[in-house]
Amino acid sequence: MQNPILSEYQRTRRLGAFFVLLLSFAAATVHFLLTLEQRMELQSQRLAIKALHLDAQLLPLQKFADSMQQQALLEQADLLSVFNSPLYTLDGQTPDIASLRSAQRLSNNELHFLSRSEAALNTARTLYPWLDRVLYWSDQDLVYLTPQQLSLLQIQTLQPWLEQQRKVPVAEQAGLSHLETNKILLSRRLSFADGHGGWLIFVIDSAVLLEPFQKLLPGTDFFLLDEHGKLLGNSQTPLRDLEQRVLQLQRIGKQPLSLVMLEQRQSLFGAGLLALLTFWLGYLLVLSLALWAFLYRYRQKTLQPVKRLTIHIERLLRDQGGVRHIPRGWEELFDKINRLKP
Repeated sequence: MQNPILSEYQRTRRLGAFFVLLLSFAAATVHFLLTLEQRMELQSQRLAIKALHLDAQLLPLQKFADSMQQQALLEQADLLSVFNSPLYTLDGQTPDIASLRSAQRLSNNELHFLSRSEAALNTARTLYPWLDRVLYWSDQDLVYLTPQQLSLLQIQTLQPWLEQQRKVPVAEQAGLSHLETNKILLSRRLSFADGHGGWLIFVIDSAVLLEPFQKLLPGTDFFLLDEHGKLLGNSQTPLRDLEQRVLQLQRIGKQPLSLVMLEQRQSLFGAGLLALLTFWLGYLLVLSLALWAFLYRYRQKTLQPVKRLTIHIERLLRDQGGVRHIPRGWEELFDKINRLKP
């Protein structure tokens, strides 16, 4: 006859396997959701560290620009007779310094400032490889720059920005601006003691500035926003497939800037599925081993003795004598069944 305990054992094993699958998936899902929040917090912390790194690079340059503002206010009484660096007009010509002075297009204070600041400006370009060039653009449309190579295209690119700056009051002029060639302009208005003035312009290459971050995360793009949310520059030109990316934003210290990280949505989804699958397989293995150990002990301590007891009863009914080997712990039950035989 069919042993009902054996049938119940088979049903229990199938039910246990079902619950192992269900519980392992539920536990993996909960674990994944908890780690997902931790992963997002970790990414936010990494982005904050990158923002601090940018702040540490830009802050000295801004302080340097502020010090240039202070130096421009110094009055220079002696006449500067020699100035070797060329000044350019908007058409790319290099007029004579003496003629500029006689026409009152260039002041002695401006010459002193440019002569005194030339070494410092060259040093700044050496210290900051992402500093593409430095320009001084006077109110009389004279241009001094370092490095000295000048193209009319550079002037034409900056002219619309300068015309817009001249229409805005000095108090409202933007210190950081966007240039179409993926450059950021850090500018300071300079006013000299003799009434002349101009703009000190630092041209920052956004791609070079953000290149170290993109090397660490090749599948991720970075870009910079100003305090109004307008694009200043990015690590890759042009930006594509924005709808397929996940955006994270971090303010850069006390700068009027924000660093934005764009990560591929598919990569995040794929990493999420891989993590979920890993968690599920781990929980499935642990619960399966626990179920196997429980069923093995149940089979050894209960099912096998019951089977021996069934054989023992059948042999007693056929007057063949009981089984010789009695499972440990079952001696009393076997003895009582022996006493029940008439």
